[in-house]
Amino acid sequence: MRLRAAFTLIELLVVIAIIAILAAILFPVFAQARAKARQASSVSNLKQLGMAVSMYAQDWEAYPFHSSPSSQSPRTRWPDYLFPYVKSEAIFRSPGAPANAFLKPFAHNPAALYGGYGYNYQYLGNTRHPFVATDADIERPAETITLADTEGSSFDKGVLNAGNYVIDPPLSSWRGSRPATPGGGFYGAPGTAECSSTLWGCRAVPAERHSEMVTVAFADGHAKAMKRKQMDDSNRDGVPDNGLWSGKADPTQR
Repeated sequence: MRLRAAFTLIELLVVIAIIAILAAILFPVFAQARAKARQASSVSNLKQLGMAVSMYAQDWEAYPFHSSPSSQSPRTRWPDYLFPYVKSEAIFRSPGAPANAFLKPFAHNPAALYGGYGYNYQYLGNTRHPFVATDADIERPAETITLADTEGSSFDKGVLNAGNYVIDPPLSSWRGSRPATPGGGFYGAPGTAECSSTLWGCRAVPAERHSEMVTVAFADGHAKAMKRKQMDDSNRDGVPDNGLWSGKADPTQR
């Protein structure tokens, strides 16, 4: 009877080393593919939601408020106003957003929670300083942000449910909203009572959640992924501006 030669310890170690090297090579590839898939899903969500914003504005001749007054019960927010146009609760949840982003309930179904996408409320519909934009106010819809991935302001303020359904432009709008630094125009002076010492202060900042990109919807209904610095610097001169937020595509206007 012939005996079959067994693997030596050295051969086994070589095989294990090869497998470990292949895994180290392939895992980042798989992670990148997963991130791209989430990005594609998010762009699809925002394309549908962007079209819903456009249809709402046509039907009501104005853009929706970001929320109802806090005294209203149940409180309604922009996802409640857009839901009849999309008939899907799932697309109001940003893929890859942290679990603590999903804290706001739908008025029609309190068991369903949404979050991770923010609305450009300062220029489209702001209950804090009552104002809604009309089609005439949005002169350049293809260059006006309506919705985007958001980190909210909660991560700066330590309040888990704050700002997880809105986005703020890089500079306070002329209508005003959150506190700004004295003379600086950015949200919240780091270290003040209102804000923490983080980079963004009180700003509900767009989230570079998908391959270090933000998925963004525009007022004409199209959606795409872009860098936060592109959103915040429309003329690419290195100085933050509200050009892609204000409806005018004018970097000089607040």
